[in-house]
Amino acid sequence: MSALRKSAGSVGVGLALLALGGGSALAISQSGEQENMRRVGHVDLQGRSAYHPNFIEYQDGRVIAFVGTHSGSAPNPLKPGAPVEANGVMVIDVTDPRNPVETAHIPVSGGQSQSVRMCRGEGLPGGTPGRVYMMRNVQGGGIAISGYEVWDVTDIRSPVLASELRALRNTHKPWWECKSGIAYLPGSKDVDATTGQRWRVGQQMMIVDWKNPHMAPQHLRTFGLPGAEPDGTGPLPPTLHGAISTFEHPQAGMRLARGATDDDAVGNRIYAAWGVGSNGVLTVIDRKKLLPPSHGGTWTGDPDRPTVADLNDATTARLDMSNDQGGHSSFPVFGMKPKSYGCFTRFQTRDIVLLASESTANRCNEAPHWSFVVDVTIENSRNDSAGPPPLSARQNPWQGPMVLSTMHVDPRAGEKYPRGNYCTRGARFGVHSSEENFNNPFYGRLTFLAYFTGGVRAWDIREPHAPVEVAFYVPESNANTVASGYMTNNLEVDNRGYIYAVDRGRAGLDILELHGKALQIGLGKDETAECVNVLP
Repeated sequence: MSALRKSAGSVGVGLALLALGGGSALAISQSGEQENMRRVGHVDLQGRSAYHPNFIEYQDGRVIAFVGTHSGSAPNPLKPGAPVEANGVMVIDVTDPRNPVETAHIPVSGGQSQSVRMCRGEGLPGGTPGRVYMMRNVQGGGIAISGYEVWDVTDIRSPVLASELRALRNTHKPWWECKSGIAYLPGSKDVDATTGQRWRVGQQMMIVDWKNPHMAPQHLRTFGLPGAEPDGTGPLPPTLHGAISTFEHPQAGMRLARGATDDDAVGNRIYAAWGVGSNGVLTVIDRKKLLPPSHGGTWTGDPDRPTVADLNDATTARLDMSNDQGGHSSFPVFGMKPKSYGCFTRFQTRDIVLLASESTANRCNEAPHWSFVVDVTIENSRNDSAGPPPLSARQNPWQGPMVLSTMHVDPRAGEKYPRGNYCTRGARFGVHSSEENFNNPFYGRLTFLAYFTGGVRAWDIREPHAPVEVAFYVPESNANTVASGYMTNNLEVDNRGYIYAVDRGRAGLDILELHGKALQIGLGKDETAECVNVLP
């Protein structure tokens, strides 16, 4: 995970502050729409339209947030004369969440830089100990600059470009394994079709070895849905929005709920969401079968021109959504043991994926979009032979993943407040994304969703078939907000439990905290009684 784990002691201190620091939150203005969640800090991000927040703990204990942005430009008052700069990545010291400090802006020379991942140098196999690195995408602005960059951000006031990968089509939201240096990058090479290597759908998955942040990465292969490959035929499959690798998950060595072999382990999976807001697909990928032998895998095919068999072989599960729902975020939770399942004798442990479909139109001029709880306990009918009862293979090998429930916010819920129905507030309403930090203290009990005009919503997922909303915070517009209004775009939860929520409508970054019942649930202090089977 790009957000590095804190020591057990420092996590405990952070949670103590979170639980006891409610009074100081009153010093900052609060939204009139909140429940069990409040704002503790804010920065305006120079009035830039924000996309993706992320964070990392530096070697000296500081916590630094990085926020990718959409296209546009604004003055940068951190530099003499406040020159106007194209939007890029904002750097913010959030060590004290009640006093966050913007320290730098890293512009792009064209296009936009929406998404970021970070690694510490001592973690990367080719990194320099004591240094910190940030990876970001550059999308648009011409093929000559479109691609990915790695920056040395050790000095948070003066970042330095370390390496780059250019001439890529359709870049977006990367994932970077710090322990291996392998990155999973939306996009594909911009090569002529006559080479036989141009993918029919540009935004697929490039896998690269970027273990040395000071050198251009080694391309390992390009991967995608069948039909997108250079020799594919038929209708075009959807684009990759992003992938999440579990290689660095705290439970990486644990077998999956129905794992049959040691390769069926938490750390040997990649969860990919395709389609964004329509024609969604969720795939689960066997990491070992995806990578070549040089990187601990078993795949030996053509890195640029795979066969359909190449693509299917590495895929362990697939769920196709209806065409009105997409795949934006695919965040897995493993080894769940719902208390209500205790009276049953089989399948008491479940693996799930939180799959979000992005709302894409203002004022609800579209289908409703949901975040789904998808059960992936059985990855496919072909390989499910672990434990009683072994299930027979079916004609459709992908039989297995299923939607258990949705986390839907009724737009009429906004009518309790002066701003009214969420659909009529000017901007988008509906789900966008979830948090993606396996090390946040609420993992497995709560999930957090960005809901655009519905703000930040927290859900109790301990009973995944029946999630319950337990907290929310709906930000307010400010002097920087565009005419259509505020719009909570993406969020993340750090290792201390603070929630970072950024605004697409240029209203900045809010730092939030839980309190009340939601905090008790998140910390595991509100456990319900187990169902005990007393039958003979």
